[in-house]
Amino acid sequence: MTRLITLISETKELVGKPTLETRPVEHSDAEALARLLFSSYDDGRLTSQAHALTEIEAVLGGEHGEFYTEASPVVIDDHDRVVAAALCLRNRTDGGQPSDVPAIYELFTAASRRREGLAEKLIRQSLSVMRSDGLEEVSVRIPESNAAALALYLTLEFRRWQDPSEDEEIV
Repeated sequence: MTRLITLISETKELVGKPTLETRPVEHSDAEALARLLFSSYDDGRLTSQAHALTEIEAVLGGEHGEFYTEASPVVIDDHDRVVAAALCLRNRTDGGQPSDVPAIYELFTAASRRREGLAEKLIRQSLSVMRSDGLEEVSVRIPESNAAALALYLTLEFRRWQDPSEDEEIV
């Protein structure tokens, strides 16, 4: 089993004009998001496209926390296909920590569109929306073995989050 780590960052305003055309996720995107999610991960976490659809519907339906539509952008290509998405929650109710800050719950990009900077731009847009809504921090949980995701988030000034109850008392 892959160990998950939690990273946290301050939200930030988007400086300059957005360089990526996006729109907020819509519930009607569920099937397209499921196809993209299933094709994006080969770690065995999702067993089928139907399993991916169940997961997408759970996220959109608030089963892991309140879905944050405004901070969940998708990129649509010239053929009206979803090619990248960031799905965010206002809070986590599924045991993920910290539960009191918004979270980037899923971030995925079509294999054919990787290395274009879409994920970074989606994260920046999500952080900007959260900042404009008065929220100060955001978290994300990623597999410790996902070096590419870890590098991306560290580049964006995320840092490892540690549960305050795990802090050692300094004497």
